[in-house]
Amino acid sequence: MTAPMIPDKILPLLKAPGRGDDADLELADGGLRCVQTGELYPFENGVPSLFAPSEDDRRQITSTVRSFYEDNPFPSYEGLEEFGELVSKGYGSDFSASLLQAIGHNKRILECGCGTGQLSHFLQLNNNHVLGIDLSLASLGLAVEHKRNNMLARAGFARMNIFNLAVKDDAFDVVISHGVLHHTFDARRALSRIVRKVKPGGLIIVGLYNSYARVNTWLRSKLIGIAGPNIDFVVRRRIHDPRKAQIWINDQYYNPHETWHSIDEVLAWFAENDISYLNCVPPILGTDAETADDLFAKTDPGTKYQRVVTQLSWLFTIAREGSLFDVIGRREV
Repeated sequence: MTAPMIPDKILPLLKAPGRGDDADLELADGGLRCVQTGELYPFENGVPSLFAPSEDDRRQITSTVRSFYEDNPFPSYEGLEEFGELVSKGYGSDFSASLLQAIGHNKRILECGCGTGQLSHFLQLNNNHVLGIDLSLASLGLAVEHKRNNMLARAGFARMNIFNLAVKDDAFDVVISHGVLHHTFDARRALSRIVRKVKPGGLIIVGLYNSYARVNTWLRSKLIGIAGPNIDFVVRRRIHDPRKAQIWINDQYYNPHETWHSIDEVLAWFAENDISYLNCVPPILGTDAETADDLFAKTDPGTKYQRVVTQLSWLFTIAREGSLFDVIGRREV
């Protein structure tokens, strides 16, 4: 017995790429077939491929970033081949553990930019069903391999373009894009695309590089060739495997494209897309630490001045580990 390539509760939420929500897909020999047109979308190296290009990507950033992650699948599965090990790692992360607890049970989750699928696999706990999408076949190949080796039935993966998702609108309870949109050619536009896939009343979590704290990474990038990889806090304190360390270094310091963003910028994007602000990780105000055990609790976004002060303080905290912050909201319409 093998785990289904796409879980039964996820397949009805997919559509043929570039078509309307009535273009249903079904499993077929060697791929996915459009029920209405009969067009077959074949598996590529065992990965369902529903990728459609973005005509407005004039600088070809999508293809450049894709090539980078084909050579540098992130994060590495080295030493995490058993599902139990991955679960232990997930519970050891404050963010992942809190996210799973806040999501609860029996939810349908879309992870946009899942990489090698570690978070998607973790979030299938609690009888959740997860679809992880990415543009890198190398990363998705590792995700599918882990799924097969561990017989994980509630997580599925497919190759897609965030700007041209083969996913029906209003389909998922939760949409996550953690550390991804800043590698696209237009993070603001990418958010507007993925928001459509969450149900009204559903939740969206967006993680981005912070425009204040990321300055430290930029400074280290100018010195890493001289000082070596141990200039990086994560490599120095947390990664002991040389291969995993190199993957981290490549992702942080040699990525071909990234953009930096502020809390206020994301709040403006939320307003444009009818998303009400709920929370931020790390919290914007120190008093919000009391609600840290509920990521979806409604918190105070503070004033513009308070947000600037908070982001300046991140130069001494999250700047050590990549400067990633997550903003959480609820789609209103």
